[in-house]
Amino acid sequence: MRRRYEATAWTVRIAALLVVLGGWEFLSATNIIKAFYISDPISVAVSLINVLGQGATWYNLWQTLVAAAISLAVGSILGVAGGVALWRVSVLARAFNPYITLFNALPRPALAPLFIMWFGLGVTAKVFVAVTIVFFLLLVNTMAGLSNVDPDILALANSLGASRLQRFLLVEIPSALPSIVAGLRLGAVYSVLGVVVSEMVASYYGLGQMLVKATNGFQVSMSFAILVLMAAMAVVLDVGAWLLQRHVQQGEESRASLR
Repeated sequence: MRRRYEATAWTVRIAALLVVLGGWEFLSATNIIKAFYISDPISVAVSLINVLGQGATWYNLWQTLVAAAISLAVGSILGVAGGVALWRVSVLARAFNPYITLFNALPRPALAPLFIMWFGLGVTAKVFVAVTIVFFLLLVNTMAGLSNVDPDILALANSLGASRLQRFLLVEIPSALPSIVAGLRLGAVYSVLGVVVSEMVASYYGLGQMLVKATNGFQVSMSFAILVLMAAMAVVLDVGAWLLQRHVQQGEESRASLR
């Protein structure tokens, strides 16, 4: 039953991809939309192969990937720590709630020009932009996860004489982990977004800067090829977070079976 379910999902997935690529090729070949504007799947595939054969591409890809990974790590650590602190000290959560809402609603990519002005065109400005995105994702998810701890489990821990530290480490944090890891998966994708947007505004290196040069030169197929690389990078980071999420879920299931 499970194999049939997976086979059906893969069939639908591949069929959807073929429909999109076929429709794209049809629009381009029949000139319903000029190929100059949308290129075509074969040209994009050729451009992707060509761009992967250039050493500069791998250097730019590495620059973007490193900045995204640093942003994800720093933003996650600060976000989780901030979420725990605000959840622990409720008066701080109440005091800072308007500011959290205000800054979380702010379109963080709009901060890119300011960070670039302050920190220059290197990796620092890119990391700051992405960290401001990842931080709030993890902050909100951590507070939500800690607020939804099962009260029956807390009561049981109290009845067993668990200290505050034991409750925090053995009950509250494990219960909040699924929510935290879900925020981490979103952060993995949005860290790439923040870095690329900053690179597009101004940067020495990175895929965002490559994309700007390709679009300015009307190289449509090259632009799509670079977008494919960006998507692949986000998928790699997301898969890493997904593996962590699966590990957490398996731990939760093991603990549940012991109860």
